[in-house]
Amino acid sequence: MVKFKKIKRLLVIPAKGKSTRIKNKNIKIFLNKPIIYYILDEARKSKLFSKIHVSTDSKKIANVVKKKISIDFYRPKSLSGSKVPIYDVARFVLEQYEKLNVIFDEIWIALPCSPLIDFIDLKNISKELIKIQKPLITISRFPCPIEWALAMRGSKLIPINKKKLLINSQNFSHKYYDTGQVFASSLNQFKKIKEKNIINHSHGYLMPPQKSVDIDDMIDWKTSETLYKGLKFRYIN
Repeated sequence: MVKFKKIKRLLVIPAKGKSTRIKNKNIKIFLNKPIIYYILDEARKSKLFSKIHVSTDSKKIANVVKKKISIDFYRPKSLSGSKVPIYDVARFVLEQYEKLNVIFDEIWIALPCSPLIDFIDLKNISKELIKIQKPLITISRFPCPIEWALAMRGSKLIPINKKKLLINSQNFSHKYYDTGQVFASSLNQFKKIKEKNIINHSHGYLMPPQKSVDIDDMIDWKTSETLYKGLKFRYIN
């Protein structure tokens, strides 16, 4: 009987303390529990990860998270600024575990405000990662051609490209965007990637539009709550 090696996966959930547009965003109550609990619960339910690490500089966030998992170390203030790339944070986490002689085969990153991602999504991403052997990022399709984009000056609409504005949608190829929810890679490939080249080295894992809301403001927040209720109703029924 062939024995398969168990893949050791590290999931990093970056959750810094300071948030500008939504106060205490990463632990704000989403429906009935802190929003970070959703991805934590689904990650644990997936049974994929050897270690789930919430990378935070905030004792307030740590105290909330400790009700679910332990935190082995804090993120330094030097990696907690708004302009610090998430991938630098993940590299720091890897280095700390390597100092503790804890080695992983894969590294994943999932944002704390990802309540629409469930354990089935995580398992499917894992299967795709094993299949293609390339780093993956979650993507979604733009709902209409980006060639129809408009700018606004005051209340006046300005077509970005007047020539393409009246072309039928079927004449354009589909375009996609990084949803910023999940990134997954083998450890070896991750270490070779530079931050500015992440997209160039990654393949897309397509997420449906109803799971692809990036929560930046309270409109996004309320939209996500509505979508979550709808998805939950679908699963129950």
